[in-house]
Amino acid sequence: MRVVQTGVRHAHDLTHPGKWRDFDGFPDGPIADENVSGDPEALAAFSSRGPCDDWRVKPDVIAPGTDILSTRSKLAPAKNFWGVHANQKYAYNGGTSMATPLVSGCAALVREYYVSDRSTEPSAALLKATLINGTRRLTADDSIAQHAHYHQGFGAIHMPSSIPNPGNPDLVLECADTWQTPARQLHRTGDRVRFSVEVAAGLPLRLCLAYTDLPGRSLQNDLSVILEAPDGSRHAGNGGLLDLLLSTDSTNNVEIIRLDPPSAGRYLIQIFARNLLKGPQDYALVVTGQLTGPLQRVPG
Repeated sequence: MRVVQTGVRHAHDLTHPGKWRDFDGFPDGPIADENVSGDPEALAAFSSRGPCDDWRVKPDVIAPGTDILSTRSKLAPAKNFWGVHANQKYAYNGGTSMATPLVSGCAALVREYYVSDRSTEPSAALLKATLINGTRRLTADDSIAQHAHYHQGFGAIHMPSSIPNPGNPDLVLECADTWQTPARQLHRTGDRVRFSVEVAAGLPLRLCLAYTDLPGRSLQNDLSVILEAPDGSRHAGNGGLLDLLLSTDSTNNVEIIRLDPPSAGRYLIQIFARNLLKGPQDYALVVTGQLTGPLQRVPG
């Protein structure tokens, strides 16, 4: 998982109040017109952007990374930081050194949820699927120019929509995680598994499929997901991506589907192995929304 930096800062201490063109020589809009810090909808100008040259969505997620207040070693000189807090034990800094720890902390909270609240040992794919399933889209011009996926991947980490919490009492999370159950994994090209879930009209319906692929450049094992709504309409994972090679995504080992608002009723989810170079392939599936029943396997 890769993170990039969003333009979030502590507004009480304007270490970098200017525009990107004033500090880092970005002459062209929309990046040049964005503040270095202070806009939670904008990306840092220095953040790398996707897609990869094989059209995989990157970054996976984004997180705050400009003027982030953190602890400071008493041996570290002030010139090592973007700015020093009035309390000399703290300083501001930026980059993936700031964004990555924020995502790591969120991943730790997700893992704690599964271990403590669900009494399960989550796979890395399940943690990734849960975080990506809860992301939100940034809206600043530099975050959506041409195509949002090119700049912000699957979006910004957003814990209130990632796992159940008191602030979102109607949010229900259901999941399938097959890393420890070989019988539930996909073993050969053409294999499929189906689930059903009951949904009430209310919160957005979200699902995310993620899996740990074989090592290698580009996608090796290709799994995809399709959601069938109560009215019979079908929604493919990562629908809306540009430059799709096939009718459904054959490039990424992460696929999301989001319906807002969803119709109430029974939804069918199918995960299928379009191509397995080497099986078996485990996977993690996360579904959130105002769910009124469990995620159930459907025979056949």
